[in-house]
Amino acid sequence: MTDIWKDSPTIGKRLADVESILAEALSDPSYPLAAETKKLVLSGGKMLRPAFVIIGSGFGKQRKTAENRRKIAHIAASIELIHTASLIHDDILDRADIRRGIPTLHTRFGTTNAILAGDWLFSRSFKLVADNADPKSSRILARFVGSVCSAEISQDLAKFSFSTSRRDYLRTIAGKTAALFSLSLHVGASEAKADAAVTQALRRAGYDIGMAFQIIDDILDYESDGKTLKKPVGNDIKEGLCTLPLIFALRKQGAALRPLLGKERLDDATIALILKTVVNSGALDEARLVAASFTERARREIRRLPACPARDDLVAITESLLTRKY
Repeated sequence: MTDIWKDSPTIGKRLADVESILAEALSDPSYPLAAETKKLVLSGGKMLRPAFVIIGSGFGKQRKTAENRRKIAHIAASIELIHTASLIHDDILDRADIRRGIPTLHTRFGTTNAILAGDWLFSRSFKLVADNADPKSSRILARFVGSVCSAEISQDLAKFSFSTSRRDYLRTIAGKTAALFSLSLHVGASEAKADAAVTQALRRAGYDIGMAFQIIDDILDYESDGKTLKKPVGNDIKEGLCTLPLIFALRKQGAALRPLLGKERLDDATIALILKTVVNSGALDEARLVAASFTERARREIRRLPACPARDDLVAITESLLTRKY
């Protein structure tokens, strides 16, 4: 995992346990790409979603029992597998070459094998859930995978039209990103037997944190660099995605941007010019304000939660995600 948890040693230690579960679950000599797929899963991701499962469990009545901690660790591992499987498929759709600083699976082993690798991760995730989670949580996770597929299809159908509205954009990232943040906190709390009101507040907070997270991610695609981000900058434009910074920039600089966006294969010089035009339009600051508004909504939900170490961890990570650089 990254050093994002260096100031939360308790969470970091429990995430190390999750990584051990992941390593064991993916050590399958019968699967030809097990080693390479496991390398991607353990290649230094933020581990945010499994951390949110752990944080959510910190509000439950059973949070201190050894059996619950073991169960939560396995469910957290299953969430990370779902997330990584979606990344593998997402990289294929976006034709991305780099993920977490290493070549993507489809560039090394072909599209077919990469798709199957993602499917294999889904299968390992479902096994962890079936063995450790309540049936209700299993059903929620299954519905989530369906919502991700729907959001991805909607996004893919809109590629290169560059006519996405703010409302459509927010609906897409709600299905792609915010839903899993929300689900992670909800499942952790539910499995630890937290009160229903607390579980619902965590679910709402997770949604708002996820919305802010994705908007910041889309901003970084315009203003960061490949070394810091560990994936190509400007890839959203290259793949025809109309994210919030571009939506705002088109309102201000449409006459300058529209002619540049008129073809499906954009060369590097055109992409660089689009990035510069969007940055100079002030659209990133406008998008950052939207991210801040979702973060404020999350803060309001978090303030309703009972005071405890888990709430402190949630406050800290919520604030850090708004100002992150990668």
